[in-house]
Amino acid sequence: MATLKTANGQGKYHDLNSRQDLISYIADPKKTHHHHVYCCHVDPLDPVGDMDRVAAQFGKSDGVQARHFIFSFQPLELGSHTEAAHIAQEITTCLGAEYQTVSAVHEDKQHLHIHTVINSVSYVDGHRYRGTKQEFYTMKDQVRQILRRYGIDRLDYVSSYR
Repeated sequence: MATLKTANGQGKYHDLNSRQDLISYIADPKKTHHHHVYCCHVDPLDPVGDMDRVAAQFGKSDGVQARHFIFSFQPLELGSHTEAAHIAQEITTCLGAEYQTVSAVHEDKQHLHIHTVINSVSYVDGHRYRGTKQEFYTMKDQVRQILRRYGIDRLDYVSSYR
């Protein structure tokens, strides 16, 4: 059974270094042994700069800077890190339809997990991802559809990760 955790706790990610800190964390080579890091609508060499530019373009450089999701899988639920990489690519592309997105497969624990960071400001029209129930359930349903293609029928939500 796959689980979804949000790391968007109250008051988190307002700091102007949030995007840099998050992306550095999720792309850490010590955690991404096979370097499965994926970007959508950002330069892979400067994702933070691209996200900052979009926020500034729409006059939304303040407030929550990014949103952070973790998709975890039970040991042996996925065939390999390669399968997790395919899932991460699809999640990145899906969420990247509206938001600049960076995802990475972490292999530093017994279970594979994918960290996904989205810019809180849409590059399409500047609206913010606020994490409302509607936004959250839409995103969760999109990810469920992706997981079903890999034979994973459940995506449970675990209370906010802090």
